[in-house]
Amino acid sequence: MVDEIDRRLIAMLERDGRRRNTTMAAELEVSEATVRSRIAKLTESGILRIVALCNPLTLGHQSVRFLISVRDHSPRQVARALTAMPMINHVALATGAQDIYLEATCRDLDQLVSLLDDVRRVPGVATIEQFILTELYKDYSWMGLAGRAGQAATPAKE
Repeated sequence: MVDEIDRRLIAMLERDGRRRNTTMAAELEVSEATVRSRIAKLTESGILRIVALCNPLTLGHQSVRFLISVRDHSPRQVARALTAMPMINHVALATGAQDIYLEATCRDLDQLVSLLDDVRRVPGVATIEQFILTELYKDYSWMGLAGRAGQAATPAKE
């Protein structure tokens, strides 16, 4: 169960994942041990993951997106197989004409071609639609859910 303190803690970490526990504890008016244990609980449960993000395009890398249709296999089975590829950083089941959505980062076009070859060899991959990003204006973020019922662990009260 995620409560209001957890939500506020997550919001603080969204703004700066390197914030000190003591600073957050003071702002939340709880002990540093409470902040430490809640971060541990949120991390262990898979709700929270603290990472450093950069814009791969500024480093000269290729940032690509794939939409994949699956045939003769379970989309979940194919998605699990795709997670083993180190260049792929996001794998999700999707609705609509395609079954799987992927995000990947490649150092150059040669590595992108190799990744495409690897993806095509995964049993069940039928078609691949690919997009190379040319500019990145906003990175993936949960911030769009802030303050909405979708972010709460329990249904919104009416």
